[in-house]
Amino acid sequence: MTVLKRKIFAACLLYSSFHLPSAQAADAAHVPLKHHVVGIFFGISDERSGSDDFTLGFEYEYKFNRKFGAGVVYENIGNAHEGDGIEIVLGSLFYHPYAGWRLGLGVGREKIHGPHGGYETLYRVGAAYDFHFGRYGVAPVLELDRVNGNNVLVYGVAITTSF
Repeated sequence: MTVLKRKIFAACLLYSSFHLPSAQAADAAHVPLKHHVVGIFFGISDERSGSDDFTLGFEYEYKFNRKFGAGVVYENIGNAHEGDGIEIVLGSLFYHPYAGWRLGLGVGREKIHGPHGGYETLYRVGAAYDFHFGRYGVAPVLELDRVNGNNVLVYGVAITTSF
């Protein structure tokens, strides 16, 4: 990802943090809490080695209350590791400091396919801001993974619904 694209993504995320939470916070106080949030993630895993790989993921979060939740994530990075592919499964804890915001910490396993495959432990820290449209949400997502001493930047968009 070019430096310009990263700056544009960061600027959009920063803009949304200052201009939308106050309106959504007022609305959120009157909406009943929906405990289950499911989503699909479309993004890029950027290994800083010149390899930007398409990432498809599925996520589930159970919200204990309006501030805290826990969940699981599954991601498939089909062309990673020289085309062999990688699957990621991790558990995460989430904190929602303001309406729309989601901060997460997670740990899981990365399964590398192919002849030089194996398993690696993965640590993740991330942030997302959910724009709500009725019962659906669209969230720009920015995450940093730490795997085997390497940092991987993961960014994209999650489409969510809650019930």
